[in-house]
Amino acid sequence: MRWLALLWSVGLVHAAGVEEALETARKDLDTSLEQLAEARQAIAGEKPALAKEFEAVELELRQKRRLVRIARTSREDREMEIGELERDRLVRDRDAGYLAGLLKDHALRIQTVSGPGEPPLEVPEATLAAEAEDASTAVRERLVVLGASLDRLEQLLGGSMAPGEASTESGEVISGEFAAAGPAVWFAGEGSSGPVVWQKGGATPRVLGGEGDAAKRLLAGEEVSVGLDVTGGKARALEEVGGGPLALIRKGGLWIWPILLLAVLSLIFGVIKLLGFARYREPGEAWVNAISGALRGGDRAKAEELAAGMNHPAGLVMTHLVERSSAPVEVIEETLYEKLMGVQQKAGALLPVIAVTAATAPLLGLLGTVSGMIRTFNLITLFGSGDPKPLAGGISEALVTTLFGLIVAIPALILHAFLSRRSQGIVQTTERLGLSFINSLRKS
Repeated sequence: MRWLALLWSVGLVHAAGVEEALETARKDLDTSLEQLAEARQAIAGEKPALAKEFEAVELELRQKRRLVRIARTSREDREMEIGELERDRLVRDRDAGYLAGLLKDHALRIQTVSGPGEPPLEVPEATLAAEAEDASTAVRERLVVLGASLDRLEQLLGGSMAPGEASTESGEVISGEFAAAGPAVWFAGEGSSGPVVWQKGGATPRVLGGEGDAAKRLLAGEEVSVGLDVTGGKARALEEVGGGPLALIRKGGLWIWPILLLAVLSLIFGVIKLLGFARYREPGEAWVNAISGALRGGDRAKAEELAAGMNHPAGLVMTHLVERSSAPVEVIEETLYEKLMGVQQKAGALLPVIAVTAATAPLLGLLGTVSGMIRTFNLITLFGSGDPKPLAGGISEALVTTLFGLIVAIPALILHAFLSRRSQGIVQTTERLGLSFINSLRKS
């Protein structure tokens, strides 16, 4: 019992200590919670100020970033604009140099290829020889060329005169005086006067025949009316180059002669056939009825006279049919077809030659063209193609045979078609009238 009481007292003392410790811990916890609440209130009070400060710093940072971006963009734009200006300057310098070169070339070309009687270009040689430091300065210095060119053009349109030498049509070089008015030039000298033909860069101007008195009066200062060749002599040169049909035939070479031979044969045969067909008089049914009536009346002599009097192949055929009129109808019909073969052969005679001409002439022309082109290419192989004039002449000569081939073939084709149709008409008329005569015999 004593032990139980002691344990009980010890338990009470322990329980009292635990409660005291719990109470102390509770008080400490409350104190800590109060301190936590105060700290939170303090933090909550300081938070708006920090947020405002953070926002202000962030706004300032964004503004500085925008300023940096604007500054960088402006620099790139300025560099780009400077680059464009530099390129524009280079282009303008190049254009100015090109214009300066054009002015110089223009002045040199006029001074080099001025025609007879034309006024000179009054430009100082130093202006063309000097080289400026930049292109714009060169353009300004050489604008004098433009003014001098306009003055020269005004003088040329008003007319100018100058002494010189020219060659006659026979090749003789004579001295005289030139008169130029625009592109037209006249010459008056001892032994020859007239308009002048001169190629730019050529050696000696050539005096053309005609208007000699007018040219002399013009150079003497009188008022005259003269002709003006607006082609600068090219029309006359073209006429001289053409030379007419005989010159073309000579240019055609070997293969043009068979073409011309076929053309002559076709023409002769065509005329013969046309004259032969023109002599025929077209018979009709009345002629056949008259022959049949004479046979029915027993007057064979009159029937033969009527048949032989018709100037047509049908008259000869009808004469044979009248002679066989006493034979059976089948025999007379065989006689008709036998004679029709002869009529067809006679009517179509000589037409194959015209047909061959129409078919062969273009082929011969093409053959001549190919042969001429082969010769032209051989010349190109040997001498090159630097000068186009010999090549153009060779090609034109090669095409002459094709020209004549077509000239011969087209009329020959038309003539053959006409004569063939006329020949078929004669055969058909003869056959129709012969059958009409045989049918009249059947009825009788």
